[in-house]
Amino acid sequence: MLKAIDMMRKREGEILKAVKHLSGETNAFNEPEMMVIGGYALRAFIPFSRFTRDCDFAVKKRNGWNIDFLKKILPDGFSIEHEEKRGSYGFMRCVKFLRHERSRIKVSIDFMEGEIRGREEKDAVIIDRKMIQRREFVELVIGGEKVRIPVPCYTDYFIMKVVSCRASDIRDVAAIILERGAPESLDERLKEVLPHPEVFDAKLNRIISEIKKKMFLDSWRGIFGTKKYDDEDRKKVLKLLEKL
Repeated sequence: MLKAIDMMRKREGEILKAVKHLSGETNAFNEPEMMVIGGYALRAFIPFSRFTRDCDFAVKKRNGWNIDFLKKILPDGFSIEHEEKRGSYGFMRCVKFLRHERSRIKVSIDFMEGEIRGREEKDAVIIDRKMIQRREFVELVIGGEKVRIPVPCYTDYFIMKVVSCRASDIRDVAAIILERGAPESLDERLKEVLPHPEVFDAKLNRIISEIKKKMFLDSWRGIFGTKKYDDEDRKKVLKLLEKL
């Protein structure tokens, strides 16, 4: 267990260096305009943090591709593992391998341009101008150090998490809605950023079904390493989600 924690800390230290490098190379994430999403952005919305294997960035689409510029300014030691460009959507995964004792650690940075895509074809969230304008610059602790990074506004982040709907996302949704309540102007925003709005209802129903399971509470506490959450919190989350 201690070895695994040491490995995660080493990975997070590398992410810290990468975030600071990218901030310096992009005029504090303004050229191009981008923001951190995923597990690291979660720290802006709840009092807990969890280790995550990669750092995800959302970038607005431009004529041409912002990822063509980003590949020229990658942090030291990172190489492109996967790249694709399809119409309104671009994706680039960059990786670096570290040694920790006898283990090999993989560190990943993902750039999503134009749209944030999930596993299924309809799982898409548009990165529009409004999303960029409403991003919030916050100070987050990464690798034991405070860094200033942009994250989505709460409503946009909530939509991303619901559409993604992996096991970790479901726990994240429960945590953020308990801490922050129902997102503002949700229906309006769904129409603006979801090419397939019906996906949201389907994923939300899946999330509610998982949270209703009694075993959910243990996994929810476990992912954040806390005993704070109890069954009353779980029931409160269900009430909030069922009203959406």
